[in-house]
Amino acid sequence: MLAWFSSEAAPAWIQAIGSVIAIFVAVWLPARQRSNSLRDAHAERAQQLKDFRQRLTIGLRSEISAALEAASRWQSAIERTLQGFQEARTSGAVIADSGPIQPGSLIMTDAIVYRQMAAELGQLPLELIKSVVLFYSMALDLGRMADAASTAQMAYETIQSLAPRFKMNAALLITTLDKFEASGFSMDADIRPKPEEVRELAAKTGYPLEEVLRERGFSA
Repeated sequence: MLAWFSSEAAPAWIQAIGSVIAIFVAVWLPARQRSNSLRDAHAERAQQLKDFRQRLTIGLRSEISAALEAASRWQSAIERTLQGFQEARTSGAVIADSGPIQPGSLIMTDAIVYRQMAAELGQLPLELIKSVVLFYSMALDLGRMADAASTAQMAYETIQSLAPRFKMNAALLITTLDKFEASGFSMDADIRPKPEEVRELAAKTGYPLEEVLRERGFSA
């Protein structure tokens, strides 16, 4: 063995082996670096998407929660107003026609967050996109119908009759957003409210359970 290393052929063999190792390192190291870079870029992109979905979820949930609170306040105030009208008529008083309400005075939300982020809703699961669009369409329709009423009393009655359904949809959407956040913003997670959650929300918002079960495709 020692004789081989001392032979004239040994340097050539050692050089050849060194060359092979050098070529292997030259090929493997950049490939390894590219693989790590791609993996890091993928992880960074995934984190950016997660962070964006978190901001989108927080923004929408805050705006929807504010709309839910506004609807509850309006419902309570309108209930007292309509009760006052009824008591006045019962006592023989004549309620003067005050004409229509000031346009926009009974809106539930300005939808500022929704308008700014509407183009980015594709980052949410399909079921959640449908619920968000339905909620804001309902909110805008409520305001339009109130504005179109010929008298203030008719506007109040419109809001009073539709407020429970609006509040129910808001509560369901907030629950869905909470589930999406709890899933780590997974696009594949089951974030639909469960039947027992629907029943609890229906009791809180005063919306008929059979109606929401029918709308959501649940069995009673």
